[in-house]
Amino acid sequence: DIPVQPLLRLICHALNCQRLIGDADPAELISKALACNSVVTTQPADAISIDIFSAAARVLLLAFRSIPAAVRSFWEKLPRRRDRDLVERLVIQSFAPLLVQAEATSAQALLAAQEDKFPDVEAAMVRRPKQLVLQLSREDLKAELCVQLPDAFPLRMAIAEPPEKMPGIPRPRVRNWMLQARQVLAGPKPMGVGRVMLMWARSFALFFEGVEDCPICYNVVHLSTQTIPRKACPTCKHKFHSECLYHWFKSSAKTTCPPRNRRVKTAG
Repeated sequence: DIPVQPLLRLICHALNCQRLIGDADPAELISKALACNSVVTTQPADAISIDIFSAAARVLLLAFRSIPAAVRSFWEKLPRRRDRDLVERLVIQSFAPLLVQAEATSAQALLAAQEDKFPDVEAAMVRRPKQLVLQLSREDLKAELCVQLPDAFPLRMAIAEPPEKMPGIPRPRVRNWMLQARQVLAGPKPMGVGRVMLMWARSFALFFEGVEDCPICYNVVHLSTQTIPRKACPTCKHKFHSECLYHWFKSSAKTTCPPRNRRVKTAG
């Protein structure tokens, strides 16, 4: 994230620069800038300050959408508390509402596009104050996953809250799914609320199909590839993600089955 630091510093300066803002309301200026389809001006030269302000607002929005972790790191490392507070207020007033709406829209679209991956489960995303909630139902079983969205999202990270109850599913498996959800939201490359909800919907459905968690990563759905455990060990009969086995063999320099530490038989 180092190369973007000077750009983010310049953007934040522009959005708080009184010479660019003048007597106008900064939040109103940002709202108008983000509502426009273009920042290319056809106005006289004396209106160029508005275009600079608009460009800064739109680039910051793009940065929040594409590299949120880098923007968060930049904000956290600002040396002065006053500067951090200025940026946070700016985000709360003008950017967070748009970004929360974008997360909600993206989550709904992702669940709809992938609904064939959990055919026996009804999955719906609903908005509540400061929350996006995944509602899951299968026959008479119902469950919810709540993702808390702070006022300064995404400067402050979204947090997946443990469900009050997951009927029929052992607590250790729910705990594993929660750890995965938090990794998706807070990892070095956050993947978004929609990805968390899709993985939960698939994990919920696959549990009732009898698919066991991978004994290496302790999850049904692989974090990066979205695959399920298919590689069976002929010794212990556990099934693993192929990616997890590859990483295990490479990092441990062993050819043994991870759960039992016995040698894995290979074809040929």
